Amino acid sequence: MKDKTEVIKDARRLLRTQELGVLSTHSKSMEGYPFGSVTTYISTVNGEPIFYISDLAQHTRNILKDPRMSLIAFTGDDDDANAGARLTVMGEAVKIEKEQAEKIAERYYRIFPSSTQYKKAHDFNFFILRCHKVRYIGGFGEIHWISKQDWLLDEPDWLEAEDGMITHMNDDHKDAMQLILKDQLGVEAKDVEMLAVNPDGFFVKADEQKPLFISFSKIARTGGSIRKALVDMTNKARAALA
Repeated sequence: MKDKTEVIKDARRLLRTQELGVLSTHSKSMEGYPFGSVTTYISTVNGEPIFYISDLAQHTRNILKDPRMSLIAFTGDDDDANAGARLTVMGEAVKIEKEQAEKIAERYYRIFPSSTQYKKAHDFNFFILRCHKVRYIGGFGEIHWISKQDWLLDEPDWLEAEDGMITHMNDDHKDAMQLILKDQLGVEAKDVEMLAVNPDGFFVKADEQKPLFISFSKIARTGGSIRKALVDMTNKARAALA
């Protein structure tokens, strides 16, 4: 049986690796009834989902009246869906104000570049799901509740330097990222671009594929630990692929 640390790591990996989720909100027009919808999402460095949604959408109208909601993310690639992994993040939706939204938009557009077209529509806004509790099912019989305290990661001290780290990796270490990608995920790519960094891993774009998430072996809270994780992964990949 996995310990709590491994369970939470698996659950976070599921949230990071998926890009489409089911929102469950309280219906404004049919009081007392749940309303399900589908949207893309990213997540903050500490593990809270972020959505880019229109004020005209029914789910947005619902959360503006009652912010209590949940997001379900799931693998969806198993022969038996009931045996696959799925995750429910429960909490309250909060609209992100303009000052914070600009930084979040940079990350969101790197993951979903086609979403830049929505900038012209003035009714699109970013919302964050402030986590209260997480339910994770890793497969048959692997059922776990995860508290807010255990789920949320502390803000890393390298956050303000993230753009510089990404630029450095893309300018000077594409070969290392190619090795890591092949070793960790079995993906060969002619071109690899780092898109975003989290304490538990990082996103890359391989050729024209959708973004891929590569996990660190442990949480990297400092700039030094990010560098060490990438160096260790590169050395491991070189040895494995030699």
